[in-house]
Amino acid sequence: MKKLLLFLLLPSIVCAEPLSVDLICEGEVILFCEDGTPCVKEPAIEKIKISGSTLIHKLHGNHFLNIDKNTVSLEELDVDGSIGFSFFIDRKTGQIEIISRWQKPYEYRGVCAIEPLPEQLKID
Repeated sequence: MKKLLLFLLLPSIVCAEPLSVDLICEGEVILFCEDGTPCVKEPAIEKIKISGSTLIHKLHGNHFLNIDKNTVSLEELDVDGSIGFSFFIDRKTGQIEIISRWQKPYEYRGVCAIEPLPEQLKID
């Protein structure tokens, strides 16, 4: 019985993705006025955590992501079919795009890299 259980679990162990990754993204944000026109465009840094297939974000909360070998994405539509919230990362280039049309509308575009661990920041 134990051998059967091990055999059933082995494919999931062999194909496992990283459990958690912290990203630091540098880019620019566009904030929109109440009438929907762009008001402010400025440099911005986003800190993002992806744990398993879940986006963990201070502003947007937790969301389940669609992950494949090339992209990480999420799209939530408003009742009229327009984008309410969209999140996209190209896993090969690190390009990121976040579009939020709910509450305080903004767009963010930039490039992400894995945030270094504290022990990697030590200077000898």
